[in-house]
Order: sequence, then structure tokens, then C-alpha cells
Amino acid sequence: MSDTIKVNENELNEVVGGAANWQQYAKGTYVNYGNHIVYTVAVGDVLGGIALRFGVTVAQIAQWNNIKNVNLIHAGQKFTIYPTIVR
Repeated sequence: MSDTIKVNENELNEVVGGAANWQQYAKGTYVNYGNHIVYTVAVGDVLGGIALRFGVTVAQIAQWNNIKNVNLIHAGQKFTIYPTIVR
């Protein structure tokens, strides 16, 4: 049995603003640890795209990782995320 929740793109677009296409704005890699992932930021990533990719909000990523400025992330940073979907 999987903890993955399936939702459609329209539902996710309503939850997370800032990035209409997660493939364009969330190109980084991740390691799946079961209940959470560790995501490595790639060049061109934005938190909105990362959030959309994993079915969470920007605010959640910021809270989980103590991010002070959600508009300032850097390639190579690693974020812990508790995803509702993994893709």
C-alpha cells in the first residue's frame, strides 16, 4: 500500500501559486526516504515549482526548512519535503 495521493494538475495549481509548470521549475533530484524526501535544488528551480511537483505548498517547504526568503534559493541547496505525491 502506498502513501502516495493522486491528484490532478488543476487541483495542484489551485494549491500552489508561482509556477504553472513543475517540469520547468523543479528539475532537481531527490532521494526518497519513505515518509520524506530530500530534494536538491537545480539551476532554474523555484519553490513554487518544487511545491507543485510534490503536492505541497511553498509555505510548508519554507517552514520545514527554516527558509526566511522564499524568493532566494540556490542550486545545490537541500530541502526536506513531506510530499503528498512524488514525481
